[in-house]
Amino acid sequence: MAALTQTLPNARITVTSNGTAAAPPNLSRRMRRALSFGARMIAGFLWWELLLARVIGRERVAKNRLGRFVSLARRFRTLAIDLGGVWIKLGQFLSSRVDILPPEVVSELQDLQDAVPAERSDIMQRIIETELGKPVAQIFDEFDPQPIAAASFGQAYMALLREPHRRVIIKVQRSGLDSIVRTDLHALRIIAGWLKRYEPLRRRADVDALIDEFAEGIFAELDYEQEARNAEEFDRNFATDTGVRAPRIYKELCTRRVLVLKNVEDIKITDYAGLDAAGVSRKEVARKLFETYLTQVFTHGFYHADPHPGNLFVQPLDTQTARAWRVDVREGMPFRLTYIDFGMMGRVQPAMIRDLKELIISTSLRDPRRWTQAAQNLGFLLPSADLPRIEQAVAALFDRFWGRGMNDITNVEFGEMYQFSVQFKDLLSTLPFQVPQNVLYLGRAANILSGMMVALDPSFNPWQALLPFAADIAGSGTNANGPTATSTIQSVLSELLRTARQVVQLPAQTDAFLSRALAGQIEFRTQMNDSSTADMRRLERSVTRLTWVIAAAALTICATLLLR
Repeated sequence: MAALTQTLPNARITVTSNGTAAAPPNLSRRMRRALSFGARMIAGFLWWELLLARVIGRERVAKNRLGRFVSLARRFRTLAIDLGGVWIKLGQFLSSRVDILPPEVVSELQDLQDAVPAERSDIMQRIIETELGKPVAQIFDEFDPQPIAAASFGQAYMALLREPHRRVIIKVQRSGLDSIVRTDLHALRIIAGWLKRYEPLRRRADVDALIDEFAEGIFAELDYEQEARNAEEFDRNFATDTGVRAPRIYKELCTRRVLVLKNVEDIKITDYAGLDAAGVSRKEVARKLFETYLTQVFTHGFYHADPHPGNLFVQPLDTQTARAWRVDVREGMPFRLTYIDFGMMGRVQPAMIRDLKELIISTSLRDPRRWTQAAQNLGFLLPSADLPRIEQAVAALFDRFWGRGMNDITNVEFGEMYQFSVQFKDLLSTLPFQVPQNVLYLGRAANILSGMMVALDPSFNPWQALLPFAADIAGSGTNANGPTATSTIQSVLSELLRTARQVVQLPAQTDAFLSRALAGQIEFRTQMNDSSTADMRRLERSVTRLTWVIAAAALTICATLLLR
């Protein structure tokens, strides 16, 4: 849901029961439109990338590729706004994937977050009364018929609860949504069947499993009673952390289609002017957000999978209250981080937590072999992947980016990425990676969070933030001074980790060197002249074209249809 920070108007209304029922959706037409869009999208890819490219050349086809993608995104946006439902969810996912889609494509989809037309208020009030078994006027002293948020699956209204006398938010599910969602998912399964004919996609993902997980997540969002249970579990998990909270849920007024919760009148996490005016340190907000997600994933195994800005708020606290609640804030005005909307939650199984911890530890130690093994255990690498070569690529990434702030990482110069792409062109061409379906929601949440933390604090350094956490989960994170260790001790810890990494890695690196030498796999690199560099640039452009071809089918089509 969008920001829930508006104030309730004083006008009091009486809601009658003469609302008009919504007309049943034309499901057959809906199915035809979805399948038609999917068929034209795939046909366009086949025409341009596989057929026309052989006639006029791949370079000429590549010149207009970005324009075609933008046009496709524009048509998808029109379809999503018109149909709503699952298609809005897909568009919202796309608008957050700045890591895999060009900015021009993302910009076409960004306002989908706010472009969902509201359903008529008399229809939604009728649903509230049917679900709660009473007229709205008997439950609420005041009820604003204008929705403060309109999402793809529901709308939110502000009201004043009669007993207890508190301002609340009412989430109401749109009418006829079950049949609409089932129709959309059926269309997705048909389109997925077409996509499975594309061999690179078939090798990298279990399409049927992805569809099943996507559908399970969608239906979970349609059950507001489950969302209420999720909110209560989240709140229990953070019972000892007074710096995090979830709004109170009024379970006696909750059904599968209606949810009543306490109003959150805090500062939206992306309201930077509001945070500055309140004296809240944006740097501290980024740190708290990062730490709470580490706790959710690695300690609770239960995390908020939809942390977009509309679901996160900051509540400034006075010093006396913060001291009484023992809220730990290092600088600026004390605050609490407030999460809302618990319809999309993820769970991490113990075995996966162990592998994720191993990934964190290997990253903090800059150990490429250990990192590659953890990635393989998590299912990120295809069985045919060249593990030694991937280790080399990971080592190169550590050398280039370890220790940089997130703003530096997201604004890497072209020349630096060009050197990396040329050095590891074989990996770019074979793409030995896959996305396991059990980490899709976690990856989506991480992607949204990374962009949010860069905006809050461009100097935020994830590597330094990971060091104490990695040391703690490795069993060496305690010290005599407790959680308020000074920067000097943190520096010593960093140096100890660096030294330990070198000592621990030496036998393994020696063994790897001897093994590769005996197998004839040792590589020698030389400095290229200008002519060789030009040749490599042409090769890099060829690799880029191949990567875009695969991305067009495997990412633009598959990811947008199978993920949210």
